[in-house]
Amino acid sequence: MRPSSVSKRVTTSAPAHETDAERRHEHRFQVSESIARLVMRTTANNLPLSRDDRPYQWSTTTYCDTVSWSIFRAAQKGSAMQLRIREYHRTRPREVMTPGTAWIEFKDDEQDTSLKERFGVPMDVARAFLRGEAALPQPDHGLAERASQLLREGARPVAVTQYNRLAYNSLDSSLRITADHNLMYFALPWETRTDGDADPSPLGSLLAMEPDVIVEMKWYGELPHWAVDLHAYLKENTREERPSKFIVAMRWLLGETDGAKKTRKK
Repeated sequence: MRPSSVSKRVTTSAPAHETDAERRHEHRFQVSESIARLVMRTTANNLPLSRDDRPYQWSTTTYCDTVSWSIFRAAQKGSAMQLRIREYHRTRPREVMTPGTAWIEFKDDEQDTSLKERFGVPMDVARAFLRGEAALPQPDHGLAERASQLLREGARPVAVTQYNRLAYNSLDSSLRITADHNLMYFALPWETRTDGDADPSPLGSLLAMEPDVIVEMKWYGELPHWAVDLHAYLKENTREERPSKFIVAMRWLLGETDGAKKTRKK
């Protein structure tokens, strides 16, 4: 059995559904462009290019958190339930929640493992879900119900990431290696919206731009020998493991990074 069930990214009346069958390991590394090229060249010799990601040049992810920033605080301690909306475009959009297909994603992070479930729905359904007006079917892990509880606690969109992704995926989905380029973090002034507002939301201020490349390795079970060597190489060429994009975005949003603190003092 495949570790995950995968559906094509198409707009349908019923949600397209993808879910992890089990927890998977998830490690991130911040590396230079030259190291990233070497890593992805090695990856390309061992894994096929991910067809699901190939047509889409830009990934835009909108992250939610509560008024008390409870999701962010939990994530910093190593365990959090994330609620996010993902969109794919061929050119970089200046707005989020645009018409088309949205992917509502629920992700349970626990130290260096994760469990993810997501639904591909029309954007109006995603908006209704964020307002607490729509439920999602077939919750395999109870993640949708946990996300609904976060919405009842006041979770709303607060930050956005945009990046170009190069992805390779094993045929059985047991191993996935990605490289994210041109990563940017934005604020999202969602509080200016009114209930029922169906217009796309303009991005807020640019919080930061990532000068390096973020390489992620995600896998079930045991890594093949070549991937073990690649993982060791990445660890040798990074000072510390990279936090999730959500944590980095929220640190910039709340002024809790060294760069943000220096900017505020100027």
